[in-house]
Amino acid sequence: MADQNTNQNFPPVGGTNKDVDVRTMASDLNSIQGGGSPESYSPSIPTATPSETTPGPVPDANFQIPSVPAAAPENLPANNGGPKPKKSKGALVGLIVFLVVVALGALGYFVVYPMFTTANPNSQTSSVNTAPQPVNNTSTETTTLPAAAPESTSSTSTSPMPSISHQSLFKTVSAAIISTSSVSASTLSNLNISTTSNPALVEVVFEDQNGNPLTLSDMLKSLISADLTKSGLDQAFDPAYTSAFVYLDGNGTRWLGFVAKLSATSSLVDEKASFGQILESNTNLKNFFSKDPGTEGAWKNGDSATSNRYVLFSKNGYTIDYGWNNDTLVISSSYDGYKAALGGLQ
Repeated sequence: MADQNTNQNFPPVGGTNKDVDVRTMASDLNSIQGGGSPESYSPSIPTATPSETTPGPVPDANFQIPSVPAAAPENLPANNGGPKPKKSKGALVGLIVFLVVVALGALGYFVVYPMFTTANPNSQTSSVNTAPQPVNNTSTETTTLPAAAPESTSSTSTSPMPSISHQSLFKTVSAAIISTSSVSASTLSNLNISTTSNPALVEVVFEDQNGNPLTLSDMLKSLISADLTKSGLDQAFDPAYTSAFVYLDGNGTRWLGFVAKLSATSSLVDEKASFGQILESNTNLKNFFSKDPGTEGAWKNGDSATSNRYVLFSKNGYTIDYGWNNDTLVISSSYDGYKAALGGLQ
């Protein structure tokens, strides 16, 4: 079996058909029988030429690799002069990886690293430049705060200035006083009236806490709870030309009254009708007097010369009169007081 395997004709290796001296067991026996010694095997080393590297014909598809004894690899000759084996792919990949690492290192050192080293000085410079800013802001705040403090202090400590300046509707009066007390008949006795003449007409300007004269709507609401806002009369009269008055009769008794002038935008006909209806329907008219006047009667027309409307109470001497002089309204708790106020208008 060994001879058959050994003498079997192999196809040329590497696609070449070279004559190769093969040392066989038969040749070694012949040498020994002839009295000689077996010669060592020295295969001839063919010289590789460019044409020898050309791939040969495609091997037969039916070719079967012969079985080789296990000791055969030990007798194979060393390939001293044959073609060099190809380099493995692993070495090539390793070389490529090495070159890539070297290239990345050079790129990082010569390109990336200088970028970071140049950015650091700028950041340090910007931080140094921005450091003084909080100091400047602090100094600005401390400068503006003292300036704002006096303004707020003065605005809170100073009371608002009056926005309405009172204008008297009377040509002459015996006296004129200003009062911040409530509007009521009981207040009349507490008013400091300096005149000693009787009879006398004294103008009284009731003011609010801001120094502005009270409107007719405010005074009537305080006295008899009349609500002029429902008919719009609260805005019909000019507050600058509105005031109360006190009439002192011959006995020194004080009687309360009011004068008010319509504003330039008000209609005399409409306001006269609206005000008459509100006043005559009021049920608190007794508050015009400091004492009980008795039972209230019916409203009537007065003298044509004074164009007044009036109402009598059951007790003698108690009456309420009101009327108009052009666009000026006059109300009084005394008929003599009504005539004195009407005749004293400008």
